[in-house]
Amino acid sequence: MTATPLTCDGCGREGRRYRRGLCGACALTEDLQAVLDDGHGSIRPELLPLFEGMRQMDNPRAGVSWLRRPHVAEMLRILASPDTAITHETVDAMMPWRSAAYLRDLLMHHGVLPAVDRHLLLFKRWLAEWLAGIDDVEHRRLLERFATWHLLRKLRTIANRQPLGMKRNQDARRVLVQAAAFLTWLDDHNTRLDRCTQADLDAWHATAFLARRSAQAFLRWCMATGHMPKLAIPTRSTLNPAPISQRQRLALIRKALSDQSTPDRDRVIALLVLLYAQPISRILRLTLDDLMHDGDQVLLRLGDPPSPVPEPFAGLLLDYTQTRPNTTTATNRDSRWLFPGRRGGQPLDPTTIQSRLSKLGILAGPGRSAAIRQLVLQTPAPVVARMLGYDADTATRLATAAGSPWSRYAPGDHEQ
Repeated sequence: MTATPLTCDGCGREGRRYRRGLCGACALTEDLQAVLDDGHGSIRPELLPLFEGMRQMDNPRAGVSWLRRPHVAEMLRILASPDTAITHETVDAMMPWRSAAYLRDLLMHHGVLPAVDRHLLLFKRWLAEWLAGIDDVEHRRLLERFATWHLLRKLRTIANRQPLGMKRNQDARRVLVQAAAFLTWLDDHNTRLDRCTQADLDAWHATAFLARRSAQAFLRWCMATGHMPKLAIPTRSTLNPAPISQRQRLALIRKALSDQSTPDRDRVIALLVLLYAQPISRILRLTLDDLMHDGDQVLLRLGDPPSPVPEPFAGLLLDYTQTRPNTTTATNRDSRWLFPGRRGGQPLDPTTIQSRLSKLGILAGPGRSAAIRQLVLQTPAPVVARMLGYDADTATRLATAAGSPWSRYAPGDHEQ
């Protein structure tokens, strides 16, 4: 029987044909077989998990478009060669680095490469390139020692416990950039690091204090290791951002619940900030397993015990879980993240969602401060802390500052 225009010549399934009579899935399979060929007409065995994972993606056309990029096809051909070791070091050498990072995420997600914190790898790659651009040999050597023995050691320790996330990556870079700026400032003022005075340190901090504060970890390390005299590092109060008013908070909650022109993902994240005082970094680590049911009651595990989710937020949250973005490609097809990102096995990037919330008139810091302030006014601080995953002492201090009638509440069993 002759195939109709709605029947794939490859698999025989009905559906729109993509090219030469093939559906999108068969076209993607054909392209994958071409770029992953080991030179003998077969796919390199180590890459079979990647092949199987990609060809089953719900949006095969996205995969075909990705493979059409010349540098992507070249990177995959390199890995397909039996002469190439499939290691993190091999991917490190690939360019452009953003495409290599995306490929690495896919390889880790499908088990081809062992899982390593992607932000630790990105920082190490950035560090090597950044150090190579520093002309002053002494500065470069000192900054490399500081990065190796202080920053990288700290990042590795954190990565062994939990994902680093983009913020820690960016913070570590900011420390080094400001450290280099301090060394350059000393040179411009004809001063050596080992002869830096308190007046020098104060003068450097006098302008752009908030930016230059990032260098303080470097300054403390230099003092502890004898590279500079022990001096007093200038400090300024850095209080939590002022909370928005309760009226503003309620208006934003109503908008997030009712504004159907805003993507459900953004509305859900906004409500987690405004109702449950959750930081963006913690929200993005939530998984589908943190969403639970107790009869008709929807619960969300933010602490212990889980927090109830009232209507209409419960309905919005459940609807969102059925339409989560970024689950139609090979990167996060079976993701358990509540907010899956575009990179393999990774949740949504915090910088992206902060930008989207800002466009809605929601600043995460002030919104979260307003929420936690209101919550500790209504409920004992230790109870709020347990349910929302806050430190008990922090919640108690916030309750005292807010004038909470529960500020003297003693946690424990009050039913005896």
